[in-house]
Amino acid sequence: MGNPFDPFNLILFLIAVVGFIRLRMILGRRTGNEDPLKQNKYASRVSADIESLTQSKQKNQPKTKDDVLLFLSDEFPAFNKEGFVDGASNAYEMILKNYADGDLKPIKNIISKDVYNGFNEAINERKSKNKRLVNELIAFDKADIIEAKIERKSALLTVEFYSRIITYVTDENDQVIEGSKDNPVSVIDQWTFKKALKDKSPSWQLISTQSET
Repeated sequence: MGNPFDPFNLILFLIAVVGFIRLRMILGRRTGNEDPLKQNKYASRVSADIESLTQSKQKNQPKTKDDVLLFLSDEFPAFNKEGFVDGASNAYEMILKNYADGDLKPIKNIISKDVYNGFNEAINERKSKNKRLVNELIAFDKADIIEAKIERKSALLTVEFYSRIITYVTDENDQVIEGSKDNPVSVIDQWTFKKALKDKSPSWQLISTQSET
């Protein structure tokens, strides 16, 4: 049996103890409740890098309308301002007609749940009173994007429509009780369309409407 106090064994023991103490100083004692980013001297650097990356992304996010439109052109090669306004104008006409007809099924995929529910409630109220609405778009005087922004990983574009519309309501006897069959009214509508940035399809969804006559 070897001598436990052999000088060589003592040297190995001291090396092991010193190594353990140095490791303990570097890593610290783990209790299971530590914040992983504060367990070593690099914690502050990691936190600073994360904050810097977040701020960089926020600074690089497009702010102005033109910047957002340029960003969308880069993200979606098929996107351009004129094409979007044309598509929004077609959607405007189709939605007006289907809302008046009381048939939301053909436009269900291009309007949000909130817009659908609002339209549906108005349609049901109209039907309960045996009223009928007619919307006939006569012409667009102007249509343009007035606001564009990126919000929560989605793009939101607001289009302002200046249009002339024949709009009237009839009762169960087909008598006009609101509006006029002959005189169009000038309407200014601001409709906001939304698209998730991860959605690479050309589809947009109407999420809000505002009108003034």
